[in-house]
Amino acid sequence: MYWVALIAGAVLALAYVVVKIRHNQLTTSDAVFWFLFALALIVMAIFPQVIYGFSSVLGIESPANFVFLCMLVVVIYRQLIMAVEHARLRNKITQLTQVIALSRIDNSTEGEMGREDR
Repeated sequence: MYWVALIAGAVLALAYVVVKIRHNQLTTSDAVFWFLFALALIVMAIFPQVIYGFSSVLGIESPANFVFLCMLVVVIYRQLIMAVEHARLRNKITQLTQVIALSRIDNSTEGEMGREDR
């Protein structure tokens, strides 16, 4: 029965991604990730024998637990990628702020020099 929930969740995720893309609130790389994530959910729902096989090989008692484990791993991995991107952007903002501050100092120093020459 949870296969129906997987398909419904995937369809809802796809619809949400499409809405966010239309409103320019989602980058292309993020959209690709979420499309692939939804596609993986649909594949798991259509071919449950693959999930049963992997769960038995890995010794996981319930195939639903295997699906939840897979989702958890993907979400944690995505969170790690987002944290790295966030740190990179914060570093870039700091550098840009420093460049702007130095540029303003240079501009104010040049203005003072121009007054002294008169």
